[in-house]
Amino acid sequence: MTKTVAIQGDQASFHDIAATQLFGEAGRVYCDSFASTFQAVADGKADAALCAIENSLYGSINEVYDLLLAHNLLITGEVFLRIEQCLIGLPGAKSSQIKKVYSHPVALAQCEAYLDTKLAQAEREEHHDTAASAALIKELNDPSVAAIASREAAELHGLTVLASSIETNKENYTRFVSLGKTEQTGPKDKTSLVLELGHEPGTLYAFLGAFARRSINLSKLQSRPIVGKAWHYIFYVDIEAGSDEPLFKEALAELEALDCTPTVLGSYEAGDKSLTLAD
Repeated sequence: MTKTVAIQGDQASFHDIAATQLFGEAGRVYCDSFASTFQAVADGKADAALCAIENSLYGSINEVYDLLLAHNLLITGEVFLRIEQCLIGLPGAKSSQIKKVYSHPVALAQCEAYLDTKLAQAEREEHHDTAASAALIKELNDPSVAAIASREAAELHGLTVLASSIETNKENYTRFVSLGKTEQTGPKDKTSLVLELGHEPGTLYAFLGAFARRSINLSKLQSRPIVGKAWHYIFYVDIEAGSDEPLFKEALAELEALDCTPTVLGSYEAGDKSLTLAD
């Protein structure tokens, strides 16, 4: 049983909301960065971690992929969350009087159209976390400042939602993965792995073919440069099959024969993509 979960951000952040979906009311270890989130599990300060790894608008979060290689943690699950951004201020404040808006830089970018048209007069100030931005508004107690964060953050700090759903693109979803020191023991129908391929012609084709011939779908394929090896790349892959499935094992055996053995980052139950608002 998971007793504590390390997340990047504060209470009522989107990481916190996603953690509740996967871990319920397990205790939280709040961290300032993705690196410290991984380290909290490595040091035994938390039983598990939860990190955003991909956004439907901005793509993969490369830092998290790099951290997966730097730490001996395995992906144990995933959850998809619809991200609704809200403009939050003090009770009684009005949007027309806002002179400064605080939030995480990604949240500010997601709401750029609203800020350009509705709050063109307001300065934008980057903060390390959306929920922490809401806490800062409470502390400043200034009706001319606002934050962009979740509804839960507004409720937690006794603030008012001045405007809801202010993100430019409503198809704004984030994929979060849970991380642990041991392999997932429950159902497994998805596997994440990383591999380095040689430069021989057809190597990537052969890798893809090992799964295609067995009708195993690849839902993600992303290359990343290898630090210290100019123009050499590793590939991160998500495969719609559990690591215990016979066809998956056959594909891995074929890859080993081709001298391109992958490293499994985790095999787990795929998250539900029938997404709803987090409210």
